[in-house]
Amino acid sequence: KLFIALKSQVDFTAALTSPPPRTAFSNKVFWITGASSGIGRALALHLCSNHDNTNLILSSRREKALQEVASECEEKGSGAQIKILPLDLADIGALKSKAETAIALFDGRIDILVNNGGVSTRAMARDSTFEVHPFVMNVDFLSYVALTKALLPTWELQISANNKAGLKTRPIIINTSSFVGRLAAPVRTIYSGAKHAIMGWYDAFRLEQMIVGYPIDVLNVVLGSARTNVAKNGITESPDKKFGGKDDNIENGLEPAFVVERILASAYAGQDELWIAPRKELFLLYLNQYIPITAKKILGKAVAKQYAVQNEKTGEEKEL
Repeated sequence: KLFIALKSQVDFTAALTSPPPRTAFSNKVFWITGASSGIGRALALHLCSNHDNTNLILSSRREKALQEVASECEEKGSGAQIKILPLDLADIGALKSKAETAIALFDGRIDILVNNGGVSTRAMARDSTFEVHPFVMNVDFLSYVALTKALLPTWELQISANNKAGLKTRPIIINTSSFVGRLAAPVRTIYSGAKHAIMGWYDAFRLEQMIVGYPIDVLNVVLGSARTNVAKNGITESPDKKFGGKDDNIENGLEPAFVVERILASAYAGQDELWIAPRKELFLLYLNQYIPITAKKILGKAVAKQYAVQNEKTGEEKEL
């Protein structure tokens, strides 16, 4: 078992965690944000392929893309019931109303909220406008809090009903945080800040809910490089400027299918945190846990080299 854990691309606990049974999430209601692509899409497809009779609410800004994901899910034939609820995580003021709509879609229940939508950054703080900062904080952190707060009264009613019925099931929140939520990275300044905020807020929230007698399971996913469009869709100096380029770490990152399988295993096991990353990044997370100064120096040098190459390529493109 130790050998398996050492060879794995997840933390030791997750490496030894068994996959959930096919019926683990039967009749459960998932609400997945950022479901039109990347990890969100992979999670929806995995649930429809490997688990029976799940209920899915799929959300993102792109309604057409959500419909395509829903169609793919329905083709799996697992009995999943799928609803589409378009939303924009940047529109914080609209999220309470969206949550009320989501609750009504499956008879007043949300069992598992997957806070997955977000936006990355590819610019240094000195080069970024101030407007980037509230934009990223809204999308990557405050939207998560807004949805959680909007669902909390319903969840506490569900917990009370479960307790009266002698059931120990709890609502689950799965947050897609990041490697930079534990080890801040240059050129990801506000992204690092938002992901750190997720970790801090939800670790405190989990404890608070235990104190008041309405426990909610919260899984914070410390995700390293995975093969998604996170770099391509990342923003640079201002919210309207996209990076649009490639990131070798992302291109060579983890397969989303592997990521979501491990996420569900950890969530089903009631774990608080999951580290999942390519081995070099996983090593840095462990190093940061015990020798943080060294981990930060290594990361700084690695990003500096990557940033220099990125700028060199950008310069060549401008000359062309």
